[in-house]
Amino acid sequence: MSIKNILVAYNGLPGSDAALSGAVLMQQYFGAHLNGLFAHGNPFLSRQMKRTWMPSKVQQAIMEAADSPTAEVERKFNEACAAVPPDKLHWIDSGGSVQRTVARYARLFDITVLGMHEVNAEQGMSHIEIHPDRVAFDSGRPVMTFPANYTGSVFGGRAVVAWDGGRAAARALADAMQILETETEVEIVSVGRSPLSDSMPGIDVGMVLDRHEVKVTLTELPRERRPIADTLVDHCERTGASLLVMGAYEHSPLREGLIGGVTHDIALRARLPVLMSH
Repeated sequence: MSIKNILVAYNGLPGSDAALSGAVLMQQYFGAHLNGLFAHGNPFLSRQMKRTWMPSKVQQAIMEAADSPTAEVERKFNEACAAVPPDKLHWIDSGGSVQRTVARYARLFDITVLGMHEVNAEQGMSHIEIHPDRVAFDSGRPVMTFPANYTGSVFGGRAVVAWDGGRAAARALADAMQILETETEVEIVSVGRSPLSDSMPGIDVGMVLDRHEVKVTLTELPRERRPIADTLVDHCERTGASLLVMGAYEHSPLREGLIGGVTHDIALRARLPVLMSH
């Protein structure tokens, strides 16, 4: 099934701008619908006002001030999407918890495109920040993240697939197949083991891509003392990869957040687009 329904969570930050540019290219390649989502609820502010006596007009003025970026964000979105046919372009402005809202919308789309997590320096605007790795975990759908200021394309280049034979990696491989079929080369990479380790008799990950008529190579990277995320990111940069595909949170997010893990580290350090699935 081709990609026909793309969600981009857009908040006007630099990573979000890069994600929108990538989403527009994806829309043009697949002829898909492109849906922008600005999730910007400020539940803390709402709770505080409910606890305090305040005239309704004052409450309304405060909430309008808190929501003031909305019109400017929508304007920037439409400007960046000038090449998208009007009947394929959609916009949603939503309040509520940002993480929960983006994850719930993401469940209904073929793929969700996000900027890498950024800390908003503007006072009082932290409520529009998005953690893409958690969206992938909570939504159960593929998420593609773009680092700030990235200008390349994920099509027609060289993709790296991080492979450990686990459930999450298999899900990511399947979810990325529509894009992998466009690449000039796909490299299956495992760290500290062969990509063919634990293959089932009669089939392996290389054969799967070969049957999709994808040019595939297999690489075993040495297991070093530094984090696996650094090994993968440096390999992608050294080999000129334009996309990294990986499973998200084979271990629990709580465990990775406490002691570190590949998903958590990649989400913070990657310097190229990353497609992750849980």
